[in-house]
Amino acid sequence: MNISRRELMKLGLGALAVSALPLDLRAACPKSIPIALQLYSIREDCQKNLPAMIEAVAKMGYQGVELMAGNFGADAKEFRKLIDANGLKCAGTHTPKESLDDANIAKTADYMAEIGGKYLIVPWLNADSKDGWLAYAEWLTSRVEILKKYGMAVGFHNHAHEMTKTFDGKCAWDIIFENTPKEVIHQLDVGHCVHAGADPVPFIKKYAGRSKVNHIAEFGGGGIIGKGQVKWNEVLPALANEGGAEWFIIECENKETPVQDAADCLKGLKALV
Repeated sequence: MNISRRELMKLGLGALAVSALPLDLRAACPKSIPIALQLYSIREDCQKNLPAMIEAVAKMGYQGVELMAGNFGADAKEFRKLIDANGLKCAGTHTPKESLDDANIAKTADYMAEIGGKYLIVPWLNADSKDGWLAYAEWLTSRVEILKKYGMAVGFHNHAHEMTKTFDGKCAWDIIFENTPKEVIHQLDVGHCVHAGADPVPFIKKYAGRSKVNHIAEFGGGGIIGKGQVKWNEVLPALANEGGAEWFIIECENKETPVQDAADCLKGLKALV
């Protein structure tokens, strides 16, 4: 994908032209939280031309990126140069469970250390029994001390099924986080949570201080932040305050206009925060 300088400036100026927080929400979210883009949102374009897309993300007004598995084949030093050249930071990565198993965890941590990220989030787990989810909780707990040596932390990201699958009256999400220490990051994907028919706020408050990196994803409204069903005026203050948010990470999944959607989602979020 070839993006002209004019198009990059258009995306950037569009993001910067957004108004500041409404007064009531500004008071509820007193600290400034940087905003990153999960690169899965623009994955096909990144695969075609990673340097152009990292530049585009910066021009939009994002302050960081969250990586995804494979990282488009870029080695750590190459990727670090790209984000440094564009004034971006690494908010963390999505990485499969296998990459954090004993045989691979050192290699994965070394890669992230080179890039400067510290949050390693497992984006997908599934089980059909309570014991299966408890086994995952035990595994996540076992990663905590290993990653502490690198100054890093492990976490888990939800889809809808963690909220809809229940065992003995508890959903899978609760089984995971009630049986892991506070060091295991609670990466709540707000859009998936609402899609499941659940309210994100009680989860954020129940696992207070564990929502360091969060997925700001809309449900409905074409996936554009602020145009769907998520009650952002309740969710964002909870993440900022009780959740202990260090990053807001936007993820949008419209395959037809991914780059424009990434820009529009940032504009929508900046209109709120």
